[in-house]
Amino acid sequence: MLLSAIASGDMLRIAMSLLASLFLIFCVIPIHEFSHAYMAYKMGDKTPKLQGRLSLNPLMHIDPVGAVMIALIGFGWGRPCPINERNFNNPRKGIALTALAGPLSNLLLGWLLIFFSVLFSHVSALAGTVLGTGIYYFFIISAQISIYLAVLNLLPIPMFDGFRFLEVFISDKTYYTIMRNQQMISIVLIILLFSGILTRPLALIANLFIALFTTLSELPFSLF
Repeated sequence: MLLSAIASGDMLRIAMSLLASLFLIFCVIPIHEFSHAYMAYKMGDKTPKLQGRLSLNPLMHIDPVGAVMIALIGFGWGRPCPINERNFNNPRKGIALTALAGPLSNLLLGWLLIFFSVLFSHVSALAGTVLGTGIYYFFIISAQISIYLAVLNLLPIPMFDGFRFLEVFISDKTYYTIMRNQQMISIVLIILLFSGILTRPLALIANLFIALFTTLSELPFSLF
């Protein structure tokens, strides 16, 4: 992330971290929110389209505070996509698929970015050059943050897409109990994240995805 890159003192890494952060703010977050909007629309809810969210225009999806957080520490958010679950043809299925659409878009994009990092690492003309190293940094840092955001958003906790998916399967009593304590849960979550207690297991899961996507991306090149 940008702050860790600055701490390293590596100017190339700092520059690529900044570019990766801008890419995530103007591409990854909009794709994430668009995915929610598109899935909700396909499931029968026209609310996202009426609100102008069925668009990849970054200005429709960016939250200023969330964007700054992404740039600095790699953790942030976009403007939540408005949906009306009563409009879904199948409410339970609509809620579940709409919730998963955002994180899955982050995982798929992360895989694509890792593939590009692997692709450019096999371009002999760029091997060992500043340009080659810079391109690699850009793709791999962008992929890491995109995958980290996906893993974070899959947490079954209010504020995150994982909870929207979970609520389809829990009882109304459990749902209302959790929502009554949402503020306390949010405070505890923030403490766990910034203390590193929760960050480590999340990073472990994200790194498993990164290792899997790297292995899959290397397969085509291992055949030659």
